[in-house]
Amino acid sequence: MKKIRKNIFSYLGALGMVCLMVFSCTDLDQDFSAPDDMTRFRPARLTASNGEIAATLTWPESLFTDPGEVTYTIQVAQDSLFTSVELQFETEKTTVQVSDEQLEIKVEYFARVRANGLIPAQNSAWVRTMAPFQITGEQIFLPTFDNEIGSSTVLLRWRPTSNPTRIVVTDAAGNSSEFVISQEERQAANKTLEGLQSSAEYTAEIFEGTRTKGITSFVTKEPSIYDIVLSPSDNFREIVENAEDGSVIGLQPGTYNIVDGSGEFANLNITGKTITLQSVSGDPADTKVNFKEFTFTETGAGISINGITFDGGPGGGSYFLNFAGGAATFTHVIIENSIVENVGTSFMRANRAASNAHKIDLIKVSSSILRNHNVENYHVFHLDKLEFREIDISNSTFSALGSRGFIGWATNLTMPFTPKITVNNVSINGIGSRNRNDTLLDCNNNLVEFTMTNSILMNMPFTDQTVGNRLVRANPDSQLLLSHMNMFNLTTGGADPEPLTLQTYVQTSNILNVDLGWTTTTTNLTLPGDSPLKTASSIGGPIGDPRWAF
Repeated sequence: MKKIRKNIFSYLGALGMVCLMVFSCTDLDQDFSAPDDMTRFRPARLTASNGEIAATLTWPESLFTDPGEVTYTIQVAQDSLFTSVELQFETEKTTVQVSDEQLEIKVEYFARVRANGLIPAQNSAWVRTMAPFQITGEQIFLPTFDNEIGSSTVLLRWRPTSNPTRIVVTDAAGNSSEFVISQEERQAANKTLEGLQSSAEYTAEIFEGTRTKGITSFVTKEPSIYDIVLSPSDNFREIVENAEDGSVIGLQPGTYNIVDGSGEFANLNITGKTITLQSVSGDPADTKVNFKEFTFTETGAGISINGITFDGGPGGGSYFLNFAGGAATFTHVIIENSIVENVGTSFMRANRAASNAHKIDLIKVSSSILRNHNVENYHVFHLDKLEFREIDISNSTFSALGSRGFIGWATNLTMPFTPKITVNNVSINGIGSRNRNDTLLDCNNNLVEFTMTNSILMNMPFTDQTVGNRLVRANPDSQLLLSHMNMFNLTTGGADPEPLTLQTYVQTSNILNVDLGWTTTTTNLTLPGDSPLKTASSIGGPIGDPRWAF
């Protein structure tokens, strides 16, 4: 049976005839010309959503119509005036996708839509996207972690469902090298690139035939030159405490205990010097240090750590990093590619001196995991009275933490500058206790620049605990932003839990509320295969610690 399609503009023709007959018998002068009617029946709006391999265009049905009654024309161009149309097609649908086979990736486009009449004169007016859209390009590369990068090599991994054929690596000067992916490497979904220059910036692009499938970047390391190399049989505490300022200390794979001469666990004292502790393998899974406490005193003290697991369980460690003593200007704390677990009280304590007496420029945690801390009345970062300039936390996981909150800077200080806190691609699960307020950030009335993006914050408070109903406290004139986040099951706890709230001076955007099935003690935070969080970041990729994305 032949399909008979109705069109709104046939109704408009009939409506015009009726109006003509009615108003010919009156004295009204109103102009019911076709262009006004055509404008009235155009789609109300057109929205565009970016995607890796296709962008989605969506608009509502024209007024007074049912699905299938109207056809629509779509046009796509690189300029908002549509001086050169690059793509045009008709459809009966109100949602369409334009793919990377039709448009270039990483190029901004505008789209517009109109409803079609029976004749061109009856076409509606155009409706255009208010902002440009783009196809971001497929990204099959998985994150590259610190222990996968050497001085002349890098291990690149990709989604196992992909079928790439080659990788092109380009250095900062524009010199390119091509690496063919073998069948065995394709099945393993990874390839080690060799022959790279040390301390060099590279961009890698992966292809399937001639089509790009992803881009990533990395920086190769300096050739490893250790001032001291330790083995598990060495006296760890004595050697490290006697090392000179600036020493780079390498740890051979194995388990180390920080003990005194009698074999009892003891504090490791870092006095007036900055050292680097780094596993020789670059892998925290094979290099472990059992500790009681790292204690920092006197100006110049600081530490950099890379590729090591630190366990506070055997030594009864209350604090991992404890800043003590009188007035001092510390250098930095940098924790990378490491694991810190089973801490009794706080990951970092810096509240023991007078206000502003302890100073530090940088506290940085990246590509690391903190897990299984005890329930205590301290924050993970307990920084009251500390004059700090910057905290940078990225690509890291904080899980099963009984701490009262995440970052605490609750003593009001007179600061010579406004400190900056940046949290990006971080997963936080299971935190908050002791009925305390401001479990995410407590800055009292201090000014601060706080930005938390592309992150997951779930399950407050910790098991069998309660907290106050606020997430954040700071001076209302502070710059506070939460963006591209998943925030789920954040309550006061107890018998009658209430949702945690944000002060009106906290800006938010792109906040999701997705249940991932985690409890407060979940430490494996792998995202489900079909999770919308895998494409929820500000650049269309995953949110949270990227190690859990695939």
